[in-house]
Amino acid sequence: MSYSAAPHDEDDDFAPPSGRRSRSDTFRVRHRRRRWVPWLLGFLVAVVLVAGISVFWVRQQIDPGHRGAPVAFTIPANSSTASIASILGKAGVIHNPTVFRFYIKAQGAGSLLPGKYELPRNSSYDSVISALHKGPPIVYQKFTIPEGFTLAQIAARVGNLPGRSAAGFMAAATGGQVRSKFQPDGQNNLEGLLFPATYEVRADDSDLTIVQKMVTTFDDNATTAGIDQAATKLGITPYQVIVVASMVEREAKLDEDRAPIASVIYNRLHKNMLLQIDATLLYGQGISNTAQIDKKSDNPYNTYRFKGLPPTPIAMAGIPSLTAAANPATTTYIYYVLIDPNGKHGFATTAAEFARLEAEAKSKGLI
Repeated sequence: MSYSAAPHDEDDDFAPPSGRRSRSDTFRVRHRRRRWVPWLLGFLVAVVLVAGISVFWVRQQIDPGHRGAPVAFTIPANSSTASIASILGKAGVIHNPTVFRFYIKAQGAGSLLPGKYELPRNSSYDSVISALHKGPPIVYQKFTIPEGFTLAQIAARVGNLPGRSAAGFMAAATGGQVRSKFQPDGQNNLEGLLFPATYEVRADDSDLTIVQKMVTTFDDNATTAGIDQAATKLGITPYQVIVVASMVEREAKLDEDRAPIASVIYNRLHKNMLLQIDATLLYGQGISNTAQIDKKSDNPYNTYRFKGLPPTPIAMAGIPSLTAAANPATTTYIYYVLIDPNGKHGFATTAAEFARLEAEAKSKGLI
């Protein structure tokens, strides 16, 4: 008698000889086939936890949420993103340079500008990127130049500003790279050609930029004062009018005396007389005490010995002195002397009149 075998079933390997399974056998097989499920669930839970922690950590790097004290740092020109991230990390502005680099790339942040910055510690990445996109804040420096200052005094004042030097400013003001429209050919010294005023300049402005600003301001004001027209009327050059204005600036104490003092200077020039002005020799000798004046010196600013105007202005003239030099009073005066402690001068046409004024000044201890 022949028969056909029943199809083979995988579970038959575990079946009892009779070919029938008990319920306990079936449970054991199913249990063995599914015992990996808890391990898989555990692994997935771990992955989710790690991912969650990582996301939280990254978010903490991107925005710590608590800003610290401001800290100063500098981004050099042509710095790479990696260098910038490293600088920020060392300064404590950000915590993790690597995450910052990836964040910049992911955001397509673009170029970050070099310069000097000051940002809080623990800053958010977005605020840092925004600040570096705008560039460093512009820092301004402010200084005031009084009327009557010399070029050396201006250089000393500018040289006191952070990051600047008197020598650097003086080089810019005498090197010939910046010129006034009133400056004669062959003359590089800008003495008398910088306008006395209050200036606000950028901290990164060069000395040449500052000098140019002061010269431009002077040229504008001198033009407004009518220096060109006055030169034609007086028969001298515009530069010489400015030289006269500088002497008026140093000699006059009161505005009401400026035009009469200018008239004395012009009257003496027309009479081919020595000007005999202390201020010019004080400037030439580099002193401030009239008791130290050497009236016999060969100094080109010695108007007690050499006729005519000194070779350059001796100070920075303001508008009142420029106006007086351009529009001198019409007088016959050829002398003046300080006669009052308030700064008032007395004027004279003759030597006898001057002698009386001089005696009055001496009696008051003014000379």
